[in-house]
Amino acid sequence: MGNRFSRRDFVKVAGVSAAAMTTPTISFAQADRDTLRFGWAISKTGPFTAGASSTQIPNYHLWVDDVNKAGGLMVDGKKKLIEVFEYDDRSQPEEAVRAIDRLVNQDKVDFLLPPWGTGMNMAVAPVFFRNKFPMIAPTFITERMPELVKRWDNVFALLQPNAPYGTAIVEVLQEMRKAGKINNRVAIVNVTDQGGIELVKAARDAFANTDFEIVHEAGYPIGTQDLTPIITAAQQSNPDVFLAFSYPPDSMGLTEAARVRGFNPKVFYIGVGSALPIYRKRFAAATEGVMGPGGWNPETPELQAYIERFQALNGGLPDQWVSYLCYSGLQALGQAIETVGTVDRPAIIKVLQQETFDTISGPLRFENNIARDAWLVGQWQGDTFWGVAPKDREGAKPIIDKPNWS
Repeated sequence: MGNRFSRRDFVKVAGVSAAAMTTPTISFAQADRDTLRFGWAISKTGPFTAGASSTQIPNYHLWVDDVNKAGGLMVDGKKKLIEVFEYDDRSQPEEAVRAIDRLVNQDKVDFLLPPWGTGMNMAVAPVFFRNKFPMIAPTFITERMPELVKRWDNVFALLQPNAPYGTAIVEVLQEMRKAGKINNRVAIVNVTDQGGIELVKAARDAFANTDFEIVHEAGYPIGTQDLTPIITAAQQSNPDVFLAFSYPPDSMGLTEAARVRGFNPKVFYIGVGSALPIYRKRFAAATEGVMGPGGWNPETPELQAYIERFQALNGGLPDQWVSYLCYSGLQALGQAIETVGTVDRPAIIKVLQQETFDTISGPLRFENNIARDAWLVGQWQGDTFWGVAPKDREGAKPIIDKPNWS
């Protein structure tokens, strides 16, 4: 194979090696290797698969491919290609912790990349911290983030804490009501996993000082297959606004149940999964007007080039919220590694805390380890999940009225 490897070759070689390894073999100092070892444990099976396989896994592969095609990262005075060690955490926190421990102690990786989802990130964060691995998390949403980054100074969040998302959608609703487009009746549902629980609390807090009336509220367990009863109960409350703080499988199920039952609130907002390509593919034109957290403005040259590379490598489109942020975080990590010039992880963490990085999403800077600026509400308009809030952000689209389900 020579001294150049494609992303697929590296994953294959590292995967065979890692799968066969039961005890550590000969240990080499990192400076004696021609590669940098990156590892991750992420959900390839289980309920978190849809999110992980759309937002993080393909971007991990794309970034590795881009870096290796460019000759690698400059470390120890020479370019080093990236070698990948990859495990399935099966959407189980304890499995993720075991896999991360193996990556650190057996595979001797130089850098770890985080799993998908708030609960999974919370489970592995102590292991990252204990071993001083920088952890740039694309899908770690928690109101505790300002507190957590003080405890774990190696953790960096690409998304905002929960409160800004709750505040943003309530502000959107207030403007719509002021314009006479909706009444004050709101139905709220949420998945009773950590992410859903925290997001629904943020929404409740944001509604506290408004005249909106929450006419229905219900939670449902993660993994619930039949969401028709959840939609039926919400529909019976006759709301103008339906808010779901859901995970990808639920976002699909809630939308399908609403369509089947003809539940047509004037605002239909779902949680994680609303920006995924599989959501648009499944519901096609019926997504028009659906809202959710996040969004983007893909019209910049940098994002257009990213979309083209993503599609060429992965055979599909990126999601329209977290994907480009995930890739931007990897760019920041790569630039921080090259700034330090060695695998000195504590020094790399300090660079991440202090510098501004050139990324496909524009300048990326962390304040108190949380990325500045963010799209907080997106809406499907045509085939794009446009950012609509904050409304004063460059590229924001005006909100459109949601038509009845097609």
